[in-house]
Amino acid sequence: ADCFPKTPAMVRVDSSRVDDEWLSMKEAEHQDEGEAEAAEATETKDPEAEANVAEAEENGEKTEKDESVLDKTVLSDPLSDEEREVLAKLRQHETEVEKVRSAALELRSKTSQSAVDFRSFTEAAQQVEDSTKVDPEILQRDAVSSQLEWPAKELKLARVLVAALDAWEKALAKGKEQLTAAPSSAVLGESITALLESFQQMQLAQKEAKASGYSAVQHADIGLTGKEAGLRPLLEALLDKAQELEQLESFKAQLDEVCMQMLSDLKVQLPDPHVGKTEPPPLETEDVPTTVEATDPAKEEEDEHLDPEKLWRAVHTGDEPIVKAFVARKACDGTLRDASGHSIFWHAISFNHHSLAQYFWESFPPGSPGGIEVDEVHYRKGDTLLHLLCLCRPFSAEAAALFKRVAAKAPPPVFQKQNALGLTFLDIAIDTLNFWVLTFVLKNFQVPAKALLCNSRAPLRRLFKVLRPPMAPQVYQAPGPFPEHFRVAAMLQQDPSGLVPYADVAFDVGPERQGVATGRFLAHRVVVVAQSPVLFEVLEKMPLTELPKEKISAALIRVDERISQEVWRSVLQFMYQGTIAVEHCSYLKDAGKCVELLRACLLYKLPEPLLHLALSHVFQLLPSSSPTHALQVFALCTSDEHINNKELSSVRLGAAWVLLHQAHIMFVDIEAPDLCEILSKVVRCLESTVFENPDQPAVMEDLLNYSFHGVPQDILSQTLSTTRRVAGHFQTKEDMLSQSMASISSMQSWPNPRGASRVVMY
Repeated sequence: ADCFPKTPAMVRVDSSRVDDEWLSMKEAEHQDEGEAEAAEATETKDPEAEANVAEAEENGEKTEKDESVLDKTVLSDPLSDEEREVLAKLRQHETEVEKVRSAALELRSKTSQSAVDFRSFTEAAQQVEDSTKVDPEILQRDAVSSQLEWPAKELKLARVLVAALDAWEKALAKGKEQLTAAPSSAVLGESITALLESFQQMQLAQKEAKASGYSAVQHADIGLTGKEAGLRPLLEALLDKAQELEQLESFKAQLDEVCMQMLSDLKVQLPDPHVGKTEPPPLETEDVPTTVEATDPAKEEEDEHLDPEKLWRAVHTGDEPIVKAFVARKACDGTLRDASGHSIFWHAISFNHHSLAQYFWESFPPGSPGGIEVDEVHYRKGDTLLHLLCLCRPFSAEAAALFKRVAAKAPPPVFQKQNALGLTFLDIAIDTLNFWVLTFVLKNFQVPAKALLCNSRAPLRRLFKVLRPPMAPQVYQAPGPFPEHFRVAAMLQQDPSGLVPYADVAFDVGPERQGVATGRFLAHRVVVVAQSPVLFEVLEKMPLTELPKEKISAALIRVDERISQEVWRSVLQFMYQGTIAVEHCSYLKDAGKCVELLRACLLYKLPEPLLHLALSHVFQLLPSSSPTHALQVFALCTSDEHINNKELSSVRLGAAWVLLHQAHIMFVDIEAPDLCEILSKVVRCLESTVFENPDQPAVMEDLLNYSFHGVPQDILSQTLSTTRRVAGHFQTKEDMLSQSMASISSMQSWPNPRGASRVVMY
């Protein structure tokens, strides 16, 4: 009795010792009643025994009264004899049970739980049930599952998912079998109904698992998207076969409203029973005497082997040997169509037999007698071969090779063809995030690409459905100014004679008027080179020039003409004061000036705080500014030197967002090659955004070790040799400032479109 403390927790029986305690209590209850009565009769009141009992009570030990409480506690055991027997069996198979627990634990740790995971989980549980011959219903009871740590609820949901998958695979196999089986409208109806019902069963099972809240199943992903992509062409092939049997109307009557609605949701169009009913006109032939030829058994056997139904079954199943036998005997060509008007090349692509489609292309080249017709169009859906290839799942290297061949031979109308849903093949590529097709068309078919993208339908805006909004860059925090005793700014003050003491650098800034820059700023070499690796390399080699007006000898540097005096003045202000007061910088609300500051930071690799100031304000102003500014920002951030700079990712994506929104307007007047070059970079930017950690913000690299803009904070502690090493660390590719004025002027931004409008917020 000492091992059971006086606490309300006594009501809960410890599962690790319940068997032994329960059995011992049962044995005590079933002791011989005669012996119990005799023991009670011989019991006497011994004063010494009473004293011992009192002493035991004082020490907190159990008395007979406590034992009666214990009896009541044990009698509240939640397990029945049947359940206790099940627990005893399972403890003999602890290894197998532990595998089930481990499988459940592994599922809980995953962010995406696949069909393979659920099958492994349920198979481990089934192995335990088969070994112990235990009724699964008993394991679902809370009393048993809690004591055994058996994942009953999660296992039940996992089994529902697996059962739905099994039903789907069975229906899928039956549906594929009907493509090659003897025609029967009743069986076709059953196959299509089974496919739709099993797919709906999978949808409901996955939805229930995700809504359950159980971590082992709430991230279920059994591949419904891929299964839907494979289901659609199979349903259409079965419907076409029903039409061939002329049983389509009776077949429609077999489908209930739920199935018809699912066909609509899957965008499966029912065949028109009236299409193809017209009889072809009789051929005009000359009257020639008919002769009866003798029957050749060998020829009849050969004709039987060349049964057209056998060819179509081989195309549907991808049986290349049979197809090649037909081709070798010239029993088919690229113009051969089935009753629905589809060619053998179309069917090979539709059923993802791309190697077979390649064989057809090589055997029946387009343009040759009996060659493939690249302008083939689905008579109901309006899809072209380009539409069909963009719908391939997965879009493999073989599918890409076929796309190249078809696109190269397709006439211009095929590129602009819209299907029954009003979609071009490029719309489908955008919707399915097929960036390979987008890039290929922009590179190789520039004129059709412009016509497809620059129109009132604004197809590129469809990407907004999958793009995450651009994330704001790092918040600008103004660094503290230099200490008062470090009076670098005072060096710019003119002496009584009007000269700037010790000035040995002159910056010509602003647009030229009659060959002369509109402004000139004087500075000191030691201050400038300490904060710009680019200027360090330039000034290291640049000779001094006599400046009569300033009465000094200085290195003369021409600043990029696209940077104004106001912006360059603030750059020098930062260099000499260590900070920029945002409230005193009036141009920070001007998008154009902020783009100039960004350009200066990137061209001359200015200190990090200046870059953060430019990025922060450019990002805020882009949505409400002219698309021209977005074009300039995008050109800067996607140059070869900066395309992989993660610090620019926010404004790079923000600029791409604006360009996507306005592409159909602002690019109308741009030549097709220039347009496609811009959009190719936009697509590249979006592709990396979508597929490289789309839910995570861009990680800022260490400011000093990896950034192109890091500079030492303690200016005085840096000697000239240290600054030389810093400049060497940046490894600039070219000396931008030593270029001639003509070379700098050639670094133009993208062409400025006429009539560019403003855009909405992100």
